[in-house]
Parts: sequence; C-alpha cells; structure tokens
Amino acid sequence: MKTFLISAAIAATALTASVASADQAWVGQNHLNYRTGPGLNYAVAGTFQPCHALDTYDRQYGWVQVLHQGQYYWVHQDYVVNYQCSYTPPQNTYTPPKNTYTPPKKTYTPPKQTGGYGGNY
Repeated sequence: MKTFLISAAIAATALTASVASADQAWVGQNHLNYRTGPGLNYAVAGTFQPCHALDTYDRQYGWVQVLHQGQYYWVHQDYVVNYQCSYTPPQNTYTPPKNTYTPPKKTYTPPKQTGGYGGNY
C-alpha cells in the first residue's frame, strides 16, 4: 500500500511538472491576428484587440504560442510586448452633413388683369 501511495505521489508530481507554465505578455498597439499554427500559411482564427493580455507557452520560428478561450493559437512575436499597455478605441468621429437644401424661390407672377368683368370672352 505504501508503495502504491509513493508511486501515485511521484506520478502526480511528474504530471504537474510536465504542464507548461505560462509567461505574461501583451499585444502591442495594433490589432493582431491569431493563427492555428506558427506561420502565415496557417488560417487566421481571430483577432486580438491592442493591449490584450496573453499567456504565452512556446516559441517557434518567430511565432509565440498563446492560450485563448481554452485553445492554443500562434501570434507573431514582433507584435507582442512584455509590458502592460492601455488602449482606448477611437471614438465615432462621423458627423452627418448639414442640411444644405434651400427650396427654390417663388418665381411665378400671375398676369395682371386688364379690365373688368366684360373681358375677352
């Protein structure tokens, strides 16, 4: 029984040690696509907002593996920073044009009546 407990403890320690530990990083000041693998030939799975916090796990060929919503994805290391930043999305700056329509001026002038009731019938 003791041997079984010791074996179980060693196995649990080995499993815990094999789980990769994450380092903290952040997306830089631009939106960043995350991909299904480490390269441009892999599909884009989504886009991170600027300054999004990332948990990084592995690095290959200039790409960084990140965990997002329970899935592993890859981002290019050139767009990842090791310091926290803040991002404020731009405000809607669209201003609808002012109504510049001016109705035409009344240009019709009715003819003057000449004479009274006995006009040209």
